[in-house]
Amino acid sequence: MESTDWLLDSLIEKTGMSAEKITSLIDKKLSEFPALTRDAALRMLATENGVMPIRRSYHVGDVSEEMNHINLKASIKRKFEPRQINIKGTPSKIINLLLEDQGHTISAVVWDSKKVDYLIENASAGDEISIANAYSKKNKINDGIELHIGSNSAIKLIKTPDSKSENKPLFQRIADVKDDTKIYNLRCLLTRIFTNNLFLVKCDICKKRVVDKCEEHGDKALSKMLFLSCIVDDGLSSIKASFFDKTAKKLLAISAAESIDEKLRDLSFGMYELELVAVPNNFNNTVSLNVKDVKQADYSL
Repeated sequence: MESTDWLLDSLIEKTGMSAEKITSLIDKKLSEFPALTRDAALRMLATENGVMPIRRSYHVGDVSEEMNHINLKASIKRKFEPRQINIKGTPSKIINLLLEDQGHTISAVVWDSKKVDYLIENASAGDEISIANAYSKKNKINDGIELHIGSNSAIKLIKTPDSKSENKPLFQRIADVKDDTKIYNLRCLLTRIFTNNLFLVKCDICKKRVVDKCEEHGDKALSKMLFLSCIVDDGLSSIKASFFDKTAKKLLAISAAESIDEKLRDLSFGMYELELVAVPNNFNNTVSLNVKDVKQADYSL
């Protein structure tokens, strides 16, 4: 398993808490959520304190056995011939790659047929490749570590400078969000969800938010709207983001969990990278985001 020492160090640096204090808070989490592993409790604690609980980028030399959510860039040292196999009785196509980065090599297995076809048509030895959301396993035959790229992973060949593509920046940085007359496209991790108030009630006549009833119109035309207040982080900066009604439902739909509480818990682990379309709000010199659209990042790095 991947060591989480780096996460403990980040939490100590960010919060100023001692290792002993963090250990006691982890023990408290485990008593509240007995199904959690100790690493999961540490990641939850990190999320609550604004520390991203996953490493976003690795080198080949960093990869060890039984790791998840691996993002890395490497060169293709060798591309092997694709093979046909059966997975639970279903024919499938796979391809093996030998990847190299900073003097280290690793074998990679690509399982998804669409990705295999993409590599057959476009990839050659010497090309650079970007991989996201892969996982690692030990090869039972030679005991070596393999990188596995499946249906939930993503790959992309990195274009050379003379590529005909336009190389336009698709996403802005959170630190650049200032002008409330502009619409911003952002890629970020959701690192915290505030769950103290999940619904807003408003009067449909005067459009004002209310608690129980409207002072002017009573309870004649009240409606309840789903509302999620979150913190998102792009690795350099963080910002508060509000998701209303349909956008909030789209955010919840990213998690495969069943109930709202389970979805919120799943999303709050900070494991989901999002693409947002948002407009800024500037209130009392504090900028926040009103999210107009959200989807899970497609990992086109």
